Amino acid sequence: MAKSPKSDKETNSEEAPLLPREPDTEKGQQAREQYLVLAKAALRINFEDYQTLFQAYASEDPEDQQTAQQLDRTVAQVALQAGHSPRQVIQFVAQGPYVQCETRAQSPEEKKAALPKLLHYAKTQVDTAQKQRYTEYANAVTGKIQSYADLYREHVSSDLAAIQLDQQVVAAALRAGESAEAVTHLLYQGPYAQFQQGVKGMDAGSLDQYAKGTVAQVQSIQSLQISGDSGGRRKRSQSLDR
Repeated sequence: MAKSPKSDKETNSEEAPLLPREPDTEKGQQAREQYLVLAKAALRINFEDYQTLFQAYASEDPEDQQTAQQLDRTVAQVALQAGHSPRQVIQFVAQGPYVQCETRAQSPEEKKAALPKLLHYAKTQVDTAQKQRYTEYANAVTGKIQSYADLYREHVSSDLAAIQLDQQVVAAALRAGESAEAVTHLLYQGPYAQFQQGVKGMDAGSLDQYAKGTVAQVQSIQSLQISGDSGGRRKRSQSLDR
């Protein structure tokens, strides 16, 4: 969860308040509005508008910048859990106070030159949020409290163990109500996928096929379990009627 925004003393100082630039496109405006909605939900603070949120978190102070970055990760985690695709969430994070503070004084040419770096930052925050989500599910199903790094080290030595962990995480995420698409994206950041892609060179198509296949397999098993439970209840009910 993100830390609290800057103190009232900081936000109410005599210095001129930082103001965000308006988005260049309608798509950017929509992403900004979505970021505000997600930040309100994550922090349980009813910011009046985006400018209020921006002034609470935007800063050139390194410590405050870390707080703004933590907010980005928190917003990303909430957005991913809600079913937004990683690509969409990257666009949301690009409209967060941290990125917008970095670009507010840039000329159009400077902003264009900085765009790859800022998008890389946004993607890194989204990937980190997704790994945190994976870790939370993995800890829940294994009963252990581990960091993502611990999970990775423990499971990359055995494809079987890593795949089984993926299956358990998928089952837990589906039971929690997440969509199949959201869970598929979640697997991209699991230890198995990260090892296969980063070390063994698995291509994106094969990784996508693995993730979708794993989710479909777990969904099928869960459907059979539900059908079996329903059938058993009907039989017990008929026995009682007799």
